[in-house]
Amino acid sequence: MSLRRLRLVTGLVLMAFVTGHMANLMLGMHSLAAMESWRPWLMGPWRSGIGIALLAGAALVHMALGLYAVGTRRSAAMSKTDLVQLFLGLATPPLLLNHAVVMHMAGEVTPNFDATFGQMLAVYWSFSPGYAFQQLGVVMVVWIHAAVGLYSWLVLKPVWKRIGGLVLPLLFAVPILALLGFAEAGREVLEKLSGDPAWRAHITDNLKRVVAVTNPLERFQNAFLLVYGALVLVAFGVFGSRVLRERFARVTIAYDGGLSAQGRRGLSILELSRLNDVPHAHVCSGRGRCGTCRVRIESGGAQLTPTNEAERGTLARVGAGASERLACQARVTGSGVVATRVLPPYADASAARLPHEWVTP
Repeated sequence: MSLRRLRLVTGLVLMAFVTGHMANLMLGMHSLAAMESWRPWLMGPWRSGIGIALLAGAALVHMALGLYAVGTRRSAAMSKTDLVQLFLGLATPPLLLNHAVVMHMAGEVTPNFDATFGQMLAVYWSFSPGYAFQQLGVVMVVWIHAAVGLYSWLVLKPVWKRIGGLVLPLLFAVPILALLGFAEAGREVLEKLSGDPAWRAHITDNLKRVVAVTNPLERFQNAFLLVYGALVLVAFGVFGSRVLRERFARVTIAYDGGLSAQGRRGLSILELSRLNDVPHAHVCSGRGRCGTCRVRIESGGAQLTPTNEAERGTLARVGAGASERLACQARVTGSGVVATRVLPPYADASAARLPHEWVTP
């Protein structure tokens, strides 16, 4: 399995977990009882040994691949969407992993801890409102990152024309409905706390058990965040050292229309285009998926890195010619490259789904 596909699979696992969580919250619009009755089906699998291992494994692998992507970057040139995705992506795995492991540890350390929605909503809405905003932030960060990633993957597929009208509204509706369910269930919990002294005493007793193990849990959280922060710094350090090491090795590439670009040796054709404001299509932001950035190499092909498996697969899918390369994958190792952009700079996702309709015979 390629690293790109592994990143996609682990991302889908994390999104499945968050989707189940949000679906459970949506039921709060009906009642707290509905949330509890569906909890074993929507969240139960993730609380099993296999579910915890799968979730933690997916988060760790996704985190490692994200750090690897940062460390192997050759340029800081990126779109605003890519910048937001980078920030959200770096934040997602530790937030999810931390939440899942802390909940599991609370159950292990305090066997009688009652982690029902009633218990947790009572904490959020009455005993510790600040924690509620923290958890809502976790859910929204993870969902936005997952939704943008899912859209970026699906929009390039031919099936998007059939499912796009359903998927896009769902991506917007799910978090909104989850927040509404969270608010409505919170209102019910507050009413129950004020009108049912026995239940309030039960909630308070559970909280005392959690407080008793707060310090060990906080130490675990702090240790994990410290290690993760160090790894992030290492990844950015590797990226920075590469930029500094290669800053004096310059290359030049010529394009159709009399345009040209200069930059460090080792950058891709697309990175050179973006650094020099050369208009260049790149629907998938240089991930080698869409094929819209491809160029026809007129001369200097020996000054480009060889094609890799991902590039060959995308070139074959879009029916590229023998002299064509993906600008995002072909790195320039020397001057003398002359390239013609195959697609216009305004090419959109339809050029990835129906590539032959965008190429003039």
